[in-house]
Amino acid sequence: MTAGPEAVTIRFTDDRRPEAATLVRLEQFDGPLGLLLALIEQRQLDILTVRLGELAGAYLEALAALPGERLPHLSAFVAVAAQLILIKSRALLPQEPVPPAASPEGPDPELELRRRLVVYRAFRDAGRQLEARLEEPSPLFHREAGPALAAGLAGARPAPQPPLDPAVLVEALARAIVLVPPPAAAPEILARTVTLAERAEAIRAALRRASTVVLQELLAGTTDRVVVTVTFLALLELVKRREVVAEQAQPWGPIRCRRTSAAERAAAGFPVGPAGPIDETLEDFA
Repeated sequence: MTAGPEAVTIRFTDDRRPEAATLVRLEQFDGPLGLLLALIEQRQLDILTVRLGELAGAYLEALAALPGERLPHLSAFVAVAAQLILIKSRALLPQEPVPPAASPEGPDPELELRRRLVVYRAFRDAGRQLEARLEEPSPLFHREAGPALAAGLAGARPAPQPPLDPAVLVEALARAIVLVPPPAAAPEILARTVTLAERAEAIRAALRRASTVVLQELLAGTTDRVVVTVTFLALLELVKRREVVAEQAQPWGPIRCRRTSAAERAAAGFPVGPAGPIDETLEDFA
């Protein structure tokens, strides 16, 4: 506790709000600094009885002895003191009883300040209530058992209303079902309907009819992607087994296939006779 001149005392508490943490003790008041301003605004305390100079001096002495962060307390006191100085300066000046509408100076600044302070206080209190609700562990609200029991014992009942038409509920449920988007279809794995041996035999048959075959022409008119993919894999298997030679002069160009000669197979170390069956598991591609 730090004392100012004689009747003015200032001390600080642990409240989070500086205007509530600053306790002021005067000859005619003892309480938080925010309450002092509120009483003066509501004309429940005469501003002329408050010595603002002594209040400021006592506050500076108390603030100097306050450990830790001082800026929030100082800013709150400056805001409150500025309002008190304005109210007191208006109270000290003589005023003629002139209607506000006929006053050449316009609306009374003191009344306008008081109105703005009342609005500010309402929004401030509402904000604190919302902040307190957000800090609660659960955002759910329930009816206390005590008031519910008292209402039941008192015979409290809702106002009588006509019964709800069942057709309204049925229509609402039908519209709710329409609004629900259909579930996404599960990914489908297509089973392979053609084998590598079948497509390899198709390539061999085409090469028996012609010396050179273009793969794109062989697959012309085929719309099944599985058949196209398996045919290409079968061609790669035949190339690996040195049964077929595939050439492509440029990217995305035609793939020309021809049969491998006996000399080419012998030079590569492969037997001239027919090779074994094709491995359908594609393990030899690994």
